[in-house]
Amino acid sequence: MAYTTIATSSGTNEYTGSIAKLQAIGATGTGGDGSISRIEFGPMTFPETEYTPSSVITTTVVVPAGTVIEGPIGRFKNAAGSFLVYFDQ
Repeated sequence: MAYTTIATSSGTNEYTGSIAKLQAIGATGTGGDGSISRIEFGPMTFPETEYTPSSVITTTVVVPAGTVIEGPIGRFKNAAGSFLVYFDQ
């Protein structure tokens, strides 16, 4: 799959868009894990105001370094650590 944008997220950033996948980055075994405080699954709609997620997780989830979370993801909020964000539109 070709991705239109690959961005990095660290700290407590929020991203909205047509996200194909997230990958936690950091040194494995050195506390480089990331965590997500909110993630909304489902294909993003345009206009964004019509977006309705198919599933929402609001519990903080620890994501070990190197782990990939496959989309479609419409929104997510980074709680800690760093992630690569792969947008497909």
